[in-house]
Amino acid sequence: MSKIKQFFKSTTYPALLLALSIIGTIFFYSGRLNWIFIELTLGKEGILHALVPVLALNSVLLCVLTLLRKHKINGDEKWYSLLLTPTTLATFFVVIFALVYTIIAFTGEAKYATLLYLKDSLLIAALLILIPFSVLFLPDFKDKSRRTITAVILAVTLLIGIFNIFPVVPYKITSAPSVIDNGNEYSVVFSTNKYGTGYVEYSYNGKDYKLYDEMGGRLNTDSKIHSISVPYKHLRNNTYSVGSTEVFEQYSYGSHRGKTVNSEKYTFEYNDSENQTFLVISDWHTELDDAYKAVSYVGDYDSVILLGDSSPGVDFEEEVVKNIIEFAGEVTKGTKPVIYARGNHETRGQYAGKLLNSLGLNEFYYTTDMGPYSFLILDSGEDKEDSHPEYGGMNNYGQYRADMIEWMKTVSFENEKVIAISHSWTLCDVEKELSEAGWNELDRVGTRLLLSGHYHHCRLLGSTNAEDELSMLSAHPNITGYIDGGKMNGGFVASKMTLSPDGFTLEAYNNNGENVFNQNFEW
Repeated sequence: MSKIKQFFKSTTYPALLLALSIIGTIFFYSGRLNWIFIELTLGKEGILHALVPVLALNSVLLCVLTLLRKHKINGDEKWYSLLLTPTTLATFFVVIFALVYTIIAFTGEAKYATLLYLKDSLLIAALLILIPFSVLFLPDFKDKSRRTITAVILAVTLLIGIFNIFPVVPYKITSAPSVIDNGNEYSVVFSTNKYGTGYVEYSYNGKDYKLYDEMGGRLNTDSKIHSISVPYKHLRNNTYSVGSTEVFEQYSYGSHRGKTVNSEKYTFEYNDSENQTFLVISDWHTELDDAYKAVSYVGDYDSVILLGDSSPGVDFEEEVVKNIIEFAGEVTKGTKPVIYARGNHETRGQYAGKLLNSLGLNEFYYTTDMGPYSFLILDSGEDKEDSHPEYGGMNNYGQYRADMIEWMKTVSFENEKVIAISHSWTLCDVEKELSEAGWNELDRVGTRLLLSGHYHHCRLLGSTNAEDELSMLSAHPNITGYIDGGKMNGGFVASKMTLSPDGFTLEAYNNNGENVFNQNFEW
């Protein structure tokens, strides 16, 4: 017992608390992605954010306490005892929170975003905490080995923080290209591990082309995602390659550039016949390995339809790279066209507003044709009222959906075989009247099949006898609704759609290779 009391009165105890407080505060702040759920439960918006300066102050107080104990300043015992209890409680709180949060966050689908938030905090921690720590305490270590070990730890931590901003890794292309159909032309989209330019090279009708990711003549260099517009006829059944030059800095009269990298040649295959096959994927929510396994059982396909919800949100560009760009590049190998419909989770996060340009789209709702088949791509937006506190006042999807329904009234198709694509089958989860108006427009343009996801089921619309589904289908009996599985039942389900002059076939396979759906339909 005497040794325990001695420990609490020693210099080591407040120094240990200080280290724990620093680490715990970093993890606490890195966990802000999920603060909203805790604050909603407590009914106190912003309460956790307000704790950050309190926890930072706790570290400052512990720094003072450590100095008082170290230098045994006369008269410090009263203040030392007075401040030690609240700082101890605050430190234990933040450490327990950090441990619990880490376990929860790193076992869920938000683990990658959590790592990015943690990485984002490292340089701040190194500069604002570790350097003052070393200035205050390093000179007081009399033992040479302790001073050396501490100095090495501080130096390594500082280097990690610096390399976080200036990564010392070779410049490279990190994904096969995704050729996304934006309704007017193709957008060739690929990613690099650092910032730079982006371009596509190919030959067409005896002429060589090098098209850049640019706007108004100025090359875009502020992203790791590169999107280049290419005319349909230039790319169909043609070969192409992509490339990029690293850009460190840009000046008014020059720039500092690095290595130029080029990809292999890809042969883009376009099928405009009456017999076509499509890989259909929705709601993969970062579960890439299970998704790839399910896709491996689907067999051959000509094109890919992505129905959205790649991750819990898009807080970082890196999430789009990993869960959309690299994922689409892997399932297409740069050789097949992609149709993309945005999921409700891709409307969330600070990068959500940049997603449209990153994917080379003009809008998230549009039309396109593939041979004798027409596609109506829609965007159901978010699935709750714009005022929901989960969105933090960042949404205006009520007006957005209303504008989309008005746009639908202007759409018409020459092809008789029309397929609609929407993340949610309702088209508008919140406004029932807009949903009904949207379905009326689907009927007007001759829609025969509506592909959707969102519900993590693999089934036909109406198969569960849900009243809202049966009501909509009874009013529109010519439309078949199909809900793709995605992440479900602890695994993953991917679908395959086959189109022919007589009708269409829908199949689905899970990541264990089991055929979980197979049905034929006539036009």
